[in-house]
Amino acid sequence: MEKTGYQNIIEQLRPENIPAKFQDAYEKWDGSGHVVTREELKGYLSRYELSEQELEGLLQIVDRIHENKTLCEYISFLVWTQCEIRRYEYWFEGDVSFNCKALPDIGDAINLYMCLSCIEFARLDMIHRQIPEEVYEKIPYRMLDGQMEKYQKTGSLLVDDLPWKVNFYSLSIYLFDRFLFCPCGFDDPYRFYRSKKDKGEVIGIAEDGLKIDAYGQLIDPKEITCEDMDSLELSKKDGKCFGRYTYKRKPIFETALAEIGDEVHGNRISPCGIVTREKIRISKDAYTEILRKGDWMIGFHIPAGEGYTPERVRISMKLAWDFFTKYFSDLPFKGFWSSSWLYDGRLCLFLEEDSRIVQVQRQFFNYSGGWNGESTYIELFGDEDLSIDEVPQKSSLQKKVVAYLKRGGKLADTGMVYFPEELEKDYHKPIYITDWDLAYQEEVLELCRQKGGRS
Repeated sequence: MEKTGYQNIIEQLRPENIPAKFQDAYEKWDGSGHVVTREELKGYLSRYELSEQELEGLLQIVDRIHENKTLCEYISFLVWTQCEIRRYEYWFEGDVSFNCKALPDIGDAINLYMCLSCIEFARLDMIHRQIPEEVYEKIPYRMLDGQMEKYQKTGSLLVDDLPWKVNFYSLSIYLFDRFLFCPCGFDDPYRFYRSKKDKGEVIGIAEDGLKIDAYGQLIDPKEITCEDMDSLELSKKDGKCFGRYTYKRKPIFETALAEIGDEVHGNRISPCGIVTREKIRISKDAYTEILRKGDWMIGFHIPAGEGYTPERVRISMKLAWDFFTKYFSDLPFKGFWSSSWLYDGRLCLFLEEDSRIVQVQRQFFNYSGGWNGESTYIELFGDEDLSIDEVPQKSSLQKKVVAYLKRGGKLADTGMVYFPEELEKDYHKPIYITDWDLAYQEEVLELCRQKGGRS
C-alpha cells in the first residue's frame, strides 16, 4: 500500500498523545494491520444485551472509520505496533491516547476501536503459533465486559488505563490458575548470577552509579516528585503526595560496578528489596550470569481476589512456564518478573510473619525499582485523591499504614524476579532470602520505625 506519511497522518487526525517512538515505528511498518469490520464487531457484541439504538451507534462508528482512508491507515498501523512480538518493542505507558482531536464526532472512540481491531489481527498470530483457541478466546472479554457495562450506563466509549487493557485486546496476557502472565523485557539496572555449585545460590548486583537513599531504595533520576509536599496542610495531603518521594530525598551512597579479570565487583542487592552497602566479588568461573537488562521475562500480574498464596503462585507459574516455553519458543525467557506494592518489604512493619503477603514476598527476589507509592495508597484506601484524614480505617493494616504515613513514612512499588530453577523447590520457606538478608532488613525496618521512613 502507498503510505500517507506519518506527519500527514498526525496533521490530519491530531492524536491526543502518541509516543514519539511511533514515528520510527511508522517508517518500519510494512502496511499490515487490521481495522475491525462491521461483522466482527457484531460478533464481539453479541454477548451483550444492547438495545438496537446502542448497537447501531457502535456499528455506525465502524462505518465512519472505514469511510476515512487516513483513519483506517492510522488504526491499522497502531494495531501492527501492538500485536505479536512488536507489542514489547512499542510498549507504552502513562497517559498515552490515540484518540483524535480532528474527529469531533468519533475521535473519543479511537482508542477503543484500535483495541477491538487488535483482536482479529492478534488471533492470526495465535493460529500461527498453534495455540489452542480455548486458551485465548475469552481474553479480550475480561476488558470488553466492563467497557460495555460502562457504555450502557453512561454512553461513554473512553478507555481507562489504555496501556494495561491493550494487553487483553492484543491477546498478549494469559490466565493460568490464579494469576495473569505475559511476555515482557527486563528493564531495571541490576544483574543476577547463579552459583554453579549444587546449592544454586542467586546473587543480585547493582549496575554502576545508582544513587541509593538511607533505606536502600533506588533514587530514580526520572522520578516524579511533589515539591510542594511540605507546604501542604496535613489535612489536604492525598495519595499523590503520600505516594511520591519528597524532592528532599538525598542519596546516602552510590553503587559501583567493575569487571576485573574474571571477577565482578559490585553492591549486593538483598532479595528483601534493598540495595546494600555490602561490596561483593564473584568469580565468573563460579557463577553464571542469568539475567541483565534487556532480557526476556514472563510478566506476572495479580488480579484481585482470594488465593494469593505461595502454593497458588507456584501452580500458576509452572503452568505459565510450560505454556510460554512451548508456544513462544522464539523468545529466550530467563524467568518471571513483576512489580507491585505487595512486594515492599516495609509492609513487614504492619504484618505478621505468617501473613500471606509476607509469605509470598519471601518466595521472590525483590528489588527496589525507584518507583513511587501511589498504588499502595490506591489499593489500601481506594482513591489517591482522598486526603489522609478521609481514607477508610476499617482494617488494622489501614490504621497502621495511616499512622506510618502521617509520621512521614514511605511505601513504594517494588520489583521482583523469579527463576525457573526454583519451580521445584520448597515454597514453605524463603527461596532467595538468607538469614543475613532478614537481619539487614530488620535494621532498615528499625530505621523506619524510628524516623517514620522519611527521606
